[in-house]
Amino acid sequence: MSIDVIFLGLDGVLFDTEALHLAACNAAFANAELSIRWTLPALRAAAATHGYARAIGSAVAVPPLSRDKRRVAELFEDKNRQFHQAILSRPPQAQAAALALIEDATAAGCKICILSDLPAPATGALLERHFGADVNSIFTVVAGGVSFDAPAGTGPYAHALHAMGVAPSDAIAIDTDVPALRAAADAGLWTVSVAAYGKDVVRPRQFITFDALHDLHASPYTPDQQRPAPRQHRVA
Repeated sequence: MSIDVIFLGLDGVLFDTEALHLAACNAAFANAELSIRWTLPALRAAAATHGYARAIGSAVAVPPLSRDKRRVAELFEDKNRQFHQAILSRPPQAQAAALALIEDATAAGCKICILSDLPAPATGALLERHFGADVNSIFTVVAGGVSFDAPAGTGPYAHALHAMGVAPSDAIAIDTDVPALRAAADAGLWTVSVAAYGKDVVRPRQFITFDALHDLHASPYTPDQQRPAPRQHRVA
């Protein structure tokens, strides 16, 4: 297996953002005068379906709130605003294992890319707070605010790989975000989950090394057990 491109998620992969997402969701609930308050397990349960960036969507997915499009949009906007402010005032720590992976992969000539459904300003703030002026030299592609709902041939992974001239089978996505992992698998990439939820995952403290990417085993990690994804793998 040749690895020419590694797509890294931001939430829980490159940065420890869980506490910031939890506080931002609860602040948005309070500002909207909703009685909902999440604990960490509740956030993780929502993230298992929606991803961390859009986890708050699980709280507004049922009537009557789901029918109030304006209020739902305002809730998302407030959550994103709260999260962005938290990044600026309390920048999250970068994960040491992810930084080691970037260093080893870059030394081996592998391209490192970021595709995130976090809003573009939050994506930029996270990266610039840690990497500063080196963002453009370390990462070949950086895109925030992407949608992982597009058809397989037209989604962000397909566009990024086409621009780089890399085949999907030579790329891998490492993420906690189920929508991102599913979109990557649909596009033909290898995938590894480092989510802090679910049964078949590599926990963040174990993560994955660059050398281990060459020794992926054949037991698939499948975000949706009813729709197998044969190229999805995890490290045993």
